[in-house]
Amino acid sequence: MDLFDYDFSSSESGQKPKLIFFDTETTGSKDDDEIIEIGAIIEESDGSFEICDELCAASDGKLIDIEAMVVHGIRNEDLEGKQPFQKSKFYSLLEELNTPQNYLVAHNLPFDLGRLEFYGFSSKMQSIDTLQCAKHLFELEENLGELEYSLPNYKLQTFRYILFNKQEELEYAKRYNINIRAHNAISDVVILRMFFDALVKRVQEKYPEYEYAQVLDELVVLTKKPILVKKFAFGKYKGKLLTEVLEIDRGYLEWLYRDISKRKDAGEGADENLYQTLKSLLEQQ
Repeated sequence: MDLFDYDFSSSESGQKPKLIFFDTETTGSKDDDEIIEIGAIIEESDGSFEICDELCAASDGKLIDIEAMVVHGIRNEDLEGKQPFQKSKFYSLLEELNTPQNYLVAHNLPFDLGRLEFYGFSSKMQSIDTLQCAKHLFELEENLGELEYSLPNYKLQTFRYILFNKQEELEYAKRYNINIRAHNAISDVVILRMFFDALVKRVQEKYPEYEYAQVLDELVVLTKKPILVKKFAFGKYKGKLLTEVLEIDRGYLEWLYRDISKRKDAGEGADENLYQTLKSLLEQQ
């Protein structure tokens, strides 16, 4: 079952909420990098939807970082004659739909929200970060899908190949009349849309009594709820339990906590899950 199988309760305004699934490609990964491609599916519970698939011009003199170009394949010349992001159809719709009854959905939403905020957009919508929700609902190394692959990470493309077969992917693509291509924003949004249904199913398995609106509420709650990190995924203690490291090298955890705290205070995108985990561990001792 997915979005098309449900009906939302009307809001006080008499309008039903919309879900805005979106993904961006940018000139790079720095704070001042700009959106050069936007893909979005703006969907209602009756199955009607609107597609945004747009290339956007960067500021005069702003070049795409070569590392970013290698990932998304967009060249500087591809942006010639395009409108800047602020004049895109998507940005106009974002401003029009920016009310608390609607939902903004992305994989690693904080990154994409940061890009939108660069252009002065401040979201009033309810947020669903499918990456954060996945960390709550799926365990690393859990066997998933028909072939029971072990889950190695929480990347969207990993879930794509573990959970969905080619026929399912083609059916979703046909629904939205989109040809899926590698490293393309609107193609990634189709995968995001599929994964969203998988998250809905996962919540329903846990709470079978939930109505669809309650499932959405749960995803919003999980988006905001920190996750206690069990193992290091980086550095000299990669693969070790944090509780083990606490016993053998407390100083390392204290240094890491100070470092993350500084980045958090500076608004540099610190890992909130790791921050809360370290805070909890160090306060217990």
